[in-house]
Amino acid sequence: MKTGSANPPPVVLLAAVIVFALFASSCSGVHGKLLVTRANFMAARGMNSEAVHLYMEAAEHEDVAAYAQYGLGLVFFAMDENEAAAGRFALAEQLLEAMPEKLHRELRYRNHYNAGIVLFAGGDFAGAAGAFRNALRTSSGRTEAMRNLELSLKSMERNGENTAGGGSTDNAGSDEAMAQVFQYIRQKEVEKWRSREWPQEEHAPGDDR
Repeated sequence: MKTGSANPPPVVLLAAVIVFALFASSCSGVHGKLLVTRANFMAARGMNSEAVHLYMEAAEHEDVAAYAQYGLGLVFFAMDENEAAAGRFALAEQLLEAMPEKLHRELRYRNHYNAGIVLFAGGDFAGAAGAFRNALRTSSGRTEAMRNLELSLKSMERNGENTAGGGSTDNAGSDEAMAQVFQYIRQKEVEKWRSREWPQEEHAPGDDR
């Protein structure tokens, strides 16, 4: 069925707050990790003001600052504060870029991915396409990012924007068919994230293997 918009919504990645094994191998930085975990708890229950306060406090702790900025991005997006959300994802990206590339790969992927969601929601389809490309560079083969990249490129085409370097941009299929495909993928993502825990590499900030 029709989505009511010329541009169907992207696939939203659910269960987006990353959980830590706080006491995996070290007691260093426990306070910051506890703050993020408390903020995650509040955010998951829609207690956005409380979550923002805790994430802001956690952001003062270097070992969890990137996670705190990412969490703030999610909360601000949930509050329809898209500009603030985009700013927080950008801050998280800056913090992650200062770290070795092999660390925090899941956070890197999700930060790029959700930045793309925010940009798409704001009508910046070129920016969204770039964010989804970065997500795929971090973790290739992720279906939701590939689909959203394609959707962003198609949206650019509709607006007469240049899609050079963006990959496939064929016009096969209607918006109705695309919407049905994305709804199916959304359902599969919900099932996947409900049925498994986070990858083993996400032990705790600063404790990646």
